[in-house]
Amino acid sequence: MSFTAFADDLPKGTMVENNAFWPDIDLAEFQEAYRLPGEYREALLADRLRLGMLWANKELAGFRARHAEAGRASLAEVPVDDGEMLGDLHPLVLQYVRAVCCHAKGLLLSDYATMLRKNDAQSDAKEAPETADRWFREALSALADMQGTMTIHVEAL
Repeated sequence: MSFTAFADDLPKGTMVENNAFWPDIDLAEFQEAYRLPGEYREALLADRLRLGMLWANKELAGFRARHAEAGRASLAEVPVDDGEMLGDLHPLVLQYVRAVCCHAKGLLLSDYATMLRKNDAQSDAKEAPETADRWFREALSALADMQGTMTIHVEAL
């Protein structure tokens, strides 16, 4: 038995609460689905998810306002075509959770390098920005999918 609060110990159902319109996110599902190392503490995972929520909520403020004006109290109430539903899973909720989790993982990648020993940390630090950028792009792509817009990625040569 371990007395540390490592993410390995997270029980299913440990929810990170959002506001009423946006969905809460299960911390253990985030860790499992995004293959996060067990060295991350629960508090760090929850903090990065909250930062991801703040980022996504700000990016989607206009989206939320339009649907709130239409009388929708939550993202799950936004209508979609029946063919878009995946069983009982709402596609916009899935995309929102994807955006938040990808953004949170991007934030976590830079944290992980500092948790390792010096040589490993130096190696990871060299790779972390590119990898973190990939997850940030995924997050932006999920937001674009939710809003029916395109994303364009430009890199300097």
